[in-house]
Amino acid sequence: MRQQFRALLIVVLVAVWAVPARAEVSSERRFLICQASGVTTAEDAKPYIDGFGKFLAGRLGWAADTYEVRFETGDCLKALETWKPSYATIPLWDFLAAETRLKMEPLVFAKVGGKTSTVYRVLVKKGVFSSIEALKSKTLTGNMVADATYLSRVIFRGAVDAASHFVLQQKSRPLRAIRKVARDKADAVLVDSLQFDSLRELSVFAQLEVIFTSEPVPNLGLVYLKGAAKAGDVGAFRGALIAMCGDPDGEEICRTFGLEGFVEVDAAALAATRVLYGGGR
Repeated sequence: MRQQFRALLIVVLVAVWAVPARAEVSSERRFLICQASGVTTAEDAKPYIDGFGKFLAGRLGWAADTYEVRFETGDCLKALETWKPSYATIPLWDFLAAETRLKMEPLVFAKVGGKTSTVYRVLVKKGVFSSIEALKSKTLTGNMVADATYLSRVIFRGAVDAASHFVLQQKSRPLRAIRKVARDKADAVLVDSLQFDSLRELSVFAQLEVIFTSEPVPNLGLVYLKGAAKAGDVGAFRGALIAMCGDPDGEEICRTFGLEGFVEVDAAALAATRVLYGGGR
């Protein structure tokens, strides 16, 4: 149970910071933490991420009443549009879909497991399906199947049209989705590198096999919104993030999250992913 909770936290928090919400502050220092789905609540996450926020605010010289955080689960683009934060952690597919329209810019990549990218895998029960082509009209579940365009173009690289090939079932609990496949209640599940590595420790892993492995996809850390983020803050915030895991006070925070660090954005890798997706709208 502890491993499941930790894995869920890292999916959300691999590139976030937070403090309890206070009185309304300028949009220049509003932080949105958003996950497309999941079971982690702001109350559950607070003990783990409060130190993250305090560390960064301390390094930047920000007083406690000059910044604000909001934690959301669900429609991250709607949250961006309605609350208008200056910084955010959002799924890569949401960034690709709306980076131009919402004037988003990548701030940092996240390094986990020695890499600044993740790999997606499709898992099925052993001996049932041999390829993604064999999953025609079958159920593909998981907590990262909401954007059919991202699935089709970035993960499957045009091999299938996800919307017409699969019956897509977005779930908030990735472990439950995995167990549904093992119990013959779903046909296949999509997982990323973090989920796959965590799954190896569970007994259910022996019942499953991989039938598809994607090319590496960037680990987008944080983004900032041009016109909302204060120009003078952006570079300083990026620098504080990149230095955090090498700082004696920040090292323990990074270790807690299984995070090895933040790094400069790999512009070439992100540009290639943009081309696959088709450009931000």
